[in-house]
Amino acid sequence: MAAASAEPVKATYRVFVGGVTALDVTATLDVAGDRYRIAVSAVTGGTIGRLFSWRTDSESDGHVRGDDFRPDSHRQTSLLRGEPRNVTLTYGPQGDVSTSVTPPADKDDREPVPPDLQRGTLDPLTAVLDLLFAVGASEGCDRSLPVFDGRRRYDMVFSEVGRRIVDPSRYSIFSGVAQQCRVSYKPVAGYARSSSGGSFWQRNNPADRPPVNLWLAPVAAGSPPLPVRLETDSDFGSVVVHLTGVTPPAADRRAGASPQTVR
Repeated sequence: MAAASAEPVKATYRVFVGGVTALDVTATLDVAGDRYRIAVSAVTGGTIGRLFSWRTDSESDGHVRGDDFRPDSHRQTSLLRGEPRNVTLTYGPQGDVSTSVTPPADKDDREPVPPDLQRGTLDPLTAVLDLLFAVGASEGCDRSLPVFDGRRRYDMVFSEVGRRIVDPSRYSIFSGVAQQCRVSYKPVAGYARSSSGGSFWQRNNPADRPPVNLWLAPVAAGSPPLPVRLETDSDFGSVVVHLTGVTPPAADRRAGASPQTVR
């Protein structure tokens, strides 16, 4: 069962693409009793932010049944090439999903995901939350979760890498031992017919995306382990995400030794 947080946890991140600052990200997690809410906002920053403006906001809320997270709703709003791209997902008691998407699939160069493939899925934020609490309960990373983001249906496949030391960096507030997980994507349905439609640093089709390496550590009081570092590749160079702040902080963000280091 997920433990209730004493207060909402807020973490901030900076995303570098090809060595250049690309995005600033804020994530908020609130778990109280059998309810949860997770919100993530990202906005272009640094050199890229001076060239053009892009922002996306996502939020999921739901409830906990035993060890399972069950979303009630998921919302995402963003602006891509001057056009709004919005998603609202509402979940029924039997796992069915009611979807409102702008632009609709027939105007977005993609086949819609059939209702039977939407049923019983998680939204992307809830899927990550499931991983965080599993690692916090010492269940490890290994799991495959069915995800529907309003446009695409895919499986997020998490695999265990092991405990690693993350070296100190002037870009991050964290150093110490973290649990490394690897994330890959298995496409199921709803992909664009053409190659357009992805974000400026991320391929549109998850099947074309290289694996994501994710490091998790207990850095916030009353919270499961949170992402402290992320690495992957893109068409524009390596993508590295650093943790830049967390409230409320844990009493000690460092842990014991591990045989390998991450710089």
